[in-house]
Amino acid sequence: MADNPISGTSWVVRQVGADALRPPLPQLNFGNDGGLSGTTGVNRLMGRYEVGEAAVTFGPLATTRMAGPPELMAQEQAVIGVLSGKVAYAVVGDRLTLGADDHGLLLERDGIRRSGG
Repeated sequence: MADNPISGTSWVVRQVGADALRPPLPQLNFGNDGGLSGTTGVNRLMGRYEVGEAAVTFGPLATTRMAGPPELMAQEQAVIGVLSGKVAYAVVGDRLTLGADDHGLLLERDGIRRSGG
């Protein structure tokens, strides 16, 4: 599964379409073995993915079932909605886009751990 710009990387979801997301921000971890894990901002998620030439194909996702504030639950549904089936992707520098501009995801590489409170 290696030899593509996504496997073995971690990302923070910053936007869905033109809408900036509220903290806690969703995070996605693309394992070298094709495993996907992360959070939606409310719940944990896990599943499988496969990277093709211009698209990522996501298998069914499983999530935990905790409830959160309505705005975060709507954010969660928007993120999960993009991570379904075959989705176009592009990696430019430290940014990853998944899906179409009007409802796709904008992610930034999650390589910097910030400390403080």
